[in-house]
Amino acid sequence: MKTINYSNQPSLFDWADSLSEIKLETSTCTKRITKTPLMRQYHEMKRKHPDTILLFRVGDFYELFSEDARVASEILKITLTRRCGSPKDNPIYLAGFPHYALDSYLPKLVRFGKRVAICEQLEDPKITNNQVKRSIPA
Repeated sequence: MKTINYSNQPSLFDWADSLSEIKLETSTCTKRITKTPLMRQYHEMKRKHPDTILLFRVGDFYELFSEDARVASEILKITLTRRCGSPKDNPIYLAGFPHYALDSYLPKLVRFGKRVAICEQLEDPKITNNQVKRSIPA
């Protein structure tokens, strides 16, 4: 089994909140990453619950980003994708699963000793003209 060391990869959450765009320049990848309203919302929730794996509801899916995506993909055996190239290019990792699979995936994360925060949509995205409100229920 091949082991990959991700410890030298920058975290999505290390970026300054005040920046609206960040330009990553690496040996083979120069890509402009825009902090969308959705990602700002995700960062806000992650800052409030930094020691958890954050399941972030987007439509019919729970999405995971960055380190959460890497950890969950290993435990849950789900596909890990990335934006911005290969591991040496400082990519942004993503993973996700359909909302109806929560009952099977959540217990697996807990059995592996992970704390999980579930961020739900509070509005129907089809009805609202603004950004969908989300919250982590108490």
